[in-house]
Amino acid sequence: MQASSPPSQPPTGRPAPSADARADDLIDESLLDELSPVELQALRWSVRISDGLSKEEQADFQRWLGEAPAHREAFEDMVGVWDAIDEIPQAGNARLRTTVAIEAAASSSAQDLERKARAAENTVSSDYGDHTDLASGEPTALARSRPGMARRLFPHTLAALTTLAALTTLAVLGGGWAGWDHRQSQPVFSQSYASERGQNLAVALPDGSGLLLDTVSKAEVTLYRQRREVHLPEGQVVFQVQADKSRPFDVLAGTARITVVGTKFSVRYTPSLGSQAVQVAVIEGRVRVTGSSAIEITAGQTVTADGAGRLGAVTTVPVEAVAAWRSRRLNFDGVPLAQVLAEIGRYGDLPVRLADAEAGRLALTARVNLHKLDAFVRALPQVLPVRLVQRGDALEIETIRH
Repeated sequence: MQASSPPSQPPTGRPAPSADARADDLIDESLLDELSPVELQALRWSVRISDGLSKEEQADFQRWLGEAPAHREAFEDMVGVWDAIDEIPQAGNARLRTTVAIEAAASSSAQDLERKARAAENTVSSDYGDHTDLASGEPTALARSRPGMARRLFPHTLAALTTLAALTTLAVLGGGWAGWDHRQSQPVFSQSYASERGQNLAVALPDGSGLLLDTVSKAEVTLYRQRREVHLPEGQVVFQVQADKSRPFDVLAGTARITVVGTKFSVRYTPSLGSQAVQVAVIEGRVRVTGSSAIEITAGQTVTADGAGRLGAVTTVPVEAVAAWRSRRLNFDGVPLAQVLAEIGRYGDLPVRLADAEAGRLALTARVNLHKLDAFVRALPQVLPVRLVQRGDALEIETIRH
């Protein structure tokens, strides 16, 4: 349905206002007084994140987010509202005025909400005429994103926002699309996380997802309006992804891309140990692993992509055994001793070293308790043809030759 064009001279005889001016008229600052302190703080964070945060501010935000479940819930609501405001084409003044209003709202006194809402509504109808067809059409992005919160913030202006969106359609098609597309491609949240040697690091993301980083691991998180992405340059991470079909969640590691909507899974990529392979194991739900081909795996399944992106065979694994490092245990099945010691060395200093390359090639099957490494070392001569030899300050593993 095509909208009728607004008259060039409104009934008042004043020149028709610009799109920015129309958007500016729609902001009813007193409506912010209806928000609770938590909701107001959440809205302030959503504004600040959209403009970019320093590392110190990112840390402050993470602390605030983790203080109470209500903080995360309020933030998710307010991100939807702010994104909708930000997506209204040519509404720069609206964004600016809203930002200023949000910052001032905490100290503002209660105002007459109904009077200002009616004034805003009357301004739109008198300036642009009756647009009943537009107002009864598709809801704006604001209404679609968070209907309840949108109506609380702008109870009398949803129809006006629909009118504004329709009035600016030609501007979008005629050149405004590039700006809108640019905004869509900009991240709303970006942060890098890194765990120290021997440390497990738990991270809560603004979208409700969670990451648990193993020792010496790094994850680079970027959240966009329409997708979520994590780059894993090193280490292993367990992901608990908040379901959101409108925003797929991708993990990029080596040559593999792991795509999910909502699930729990583990990804391992440790090039520092000389391996370019990416191992994916699913704890809950299902994920899609893409390399040179693509495959879906479900809970209790694992697959590995090699350095060229070739996917190996899907194998089964007990769910409780996935990412055993979460309980400070490591499992090895026929792994060369040198590789076992290198893996354990990621978690801390080992009280032992190899005396010869032959000992390093011996295959070991064992469960290692990272809290009891001395016991592990003392048990090696019982399961492998080796002996422990003290040489100076160092304890060495030496092959027994017959």
